[in-house]
Amino acid sequence: MTKNIEQKIYDYLSSHLKPERYNHVLAVNDLAVKLAKTYKLDVMKISTAALLHDCAKNMTFEENLKYIKKNNLKIKYVDFIIKYLPQVLHSYIGADIAKKQFGIKDKEIINSIYNHTIGRIGMSDYEKVIFIADSLSLDRQYKKGFVPKKIMFSDLDQTFKLVLQNKINYVLYKFKVLHPDIIKIWNYYNS
Repeated sequence: MTKNIEQKIYDYLSSHLKPERYNHVLAVNDLAVKLAKTYKLDVMKISTAALLHDCAKNMTFEENLKYIKKNNLKIKYVDFIIKYLPQVLHSYIGADIAKKQFGIKDKEIINSIYNHTIGRIGMSDYEKVIFIADSLSLDRQYKKGFVPKKIMFSDLDQTFKLVLQNKINYVLYKFKVLHPDIIKIWNYYNS
């Protein structure tokens, strides 16, 4: 990421995100960079994905729908997600913004943004790092400790599975609707 693009990203985030969301993005970036260094991943790719992972998070539901229609976004289960899981729309829109607004073509970055909420079968280490950092960043208020630091910085796959399990448990605890692919994703990583 060049300094010019990096500054554009920070400018975009500061003008499009509420302060608490902006702080979350910075916290995710901090953890993601530490994980990238631990697992010998490209720090600039990770940082770019971490900074942009929630770039569409403060859009309203109506703005999400307008963006999807205007940009003709193809989202698997879009009607289901709009009805039951609208809070995850920002990941798909954010990936599109990364491409169109910032000219990012790197699939590792785009996929990391696109899949940071639900995950997918066959995630790359880059995607796993953003998925993990989004859940375990220092700004998160819910109970931490379900992933000991020793595991987080020594076993990326185990950490990913623990975060995935925690996300599923949280949705079930709240009696909310699960994404249609979540059981396939869970089974893929645990078989």
